Amino acid sequence: MSSINYDYADLIAVQEIIRDAAASSLDIHYSCSTADYKADGSIVTEADLAMQQALTIALAERYPDVAMLGEELSEENQLEVLQGEQDYWCLDPVDGTTNFHATMPLFSVSLGLISNGEIVLGIVYDPNRREFFGAIKGQGFWINGETLTRPDQPQMLGNCIAFIDFKRLSNEMGTGLVQQTPYKSQRNIGTCALEWAWLAAGRANLLLHGRERIWDYTAGVLLLHEAGGKCETFDAEPVFKQTLTPRSVVAASNPELFEQWASLIQTSC
Repeated sequence: MSSINYDYADLIAVQEIIRDAAASSLDIHYSCSTADYKADGSIVTEADLAMQQALTIALAERYPDVAMLGEELSEENQLEVLQGEQDYWCLDPVDGTTNFHATMPLFSVSLGLISNGEIVLGIVYDPNRREFFGAIKGQGFWINGETLTRPDQPQMLGNCIAFIDFKRLSNEMGTGLVQQTPYKSQRNIGTCALEWAWLAAGRANLLLHGRERIWDYTAGVLLLHEAGGKCETFDAEPVFKQTLTPRSVVAASNPELFEQWASLIQTSC
């Protein structure tokens, strides 16, 4: 079990590692990537593989005792990391690969660090806007290393912007939200990690997703917590769990909105 205490210096160091890896891996493949299909129907490009390799190598040089759980590893290797006792990185090298492949500038890099079963560091990087969203457990939330002052958040659901992935909701829940819309407007930008980051930053107020994988939500859960927000699954369990099984998400930018949002969603489950 780890006894390492991670701090702001680690956050800044890891951000620089991500920045360098993105410059050497993502930039050269953007607008010219080719795609292969994985077993679940999602796509993987050269950028996903190159970014994961670059980060695996660079992070191991600075943190040799920390394992890597990357989305593009085999399931066998992913389970080996989850079942081990080492600290480990949880990486989505390109979250929003379909957007990336289509040259839509909505994708991100998501990296979380798990120690003793808890998320202790989280970073979401938006290469197009050069924005780093970072958090250290119990120490705070930053954008590009600067403490964030969030815009005032709405008090009622009817004034909120909601990130909702209807594709991964039940027909009953999705139809109910369309027929009796409880929020002001709805978005789905095709990158879970960036939605978490923008929710933490107060740029949106609500989030709902039926099936996120561990690399989709790990960094975002910590960002949101450190920014003052709240999240649970549809079953009112913590979102983060050390499993490859997808998890549902109900989240809001502050606890008051969360109580309203979760209560409404519970009636739809």
